[in-house]
Amino acid sequence: MKRALMPQAAEHGPDRPARPGPSAAQVAGAVAFPAMGSVLTVAGGMPLTDVFALLGGCGVIGAATVAVAGGGRRLAGALVTAAVRAAQEPRP
Repeated sequence: MKRALMPQAAEHGPDRPARPGPSAAQVAGAVAFPAMGSVLTVAGGMPLTDVFALLGGCGVIGAATVAVAGGGRRLAGALVTAAVRAAQEPRP
């Protein structure tokens, strides 16, 4: 019985360096955004819908930056289009 053709993870060695783990910037972002949302809601009295919109916008900006830095221009264009459409939709 043949195994299904699935890509196997290449082992790292001198010619293939190991993939690095999450960077300090990625960890800081994962900690800072929920903390910032909590502070804005509890201490600042900002409504949750506004906090979600603000943090979602920051996330879109971060994803677009990573996409452009990685050379994904088509993905960056799709993200910008989605962000513009979301900003133009009327809010309840």
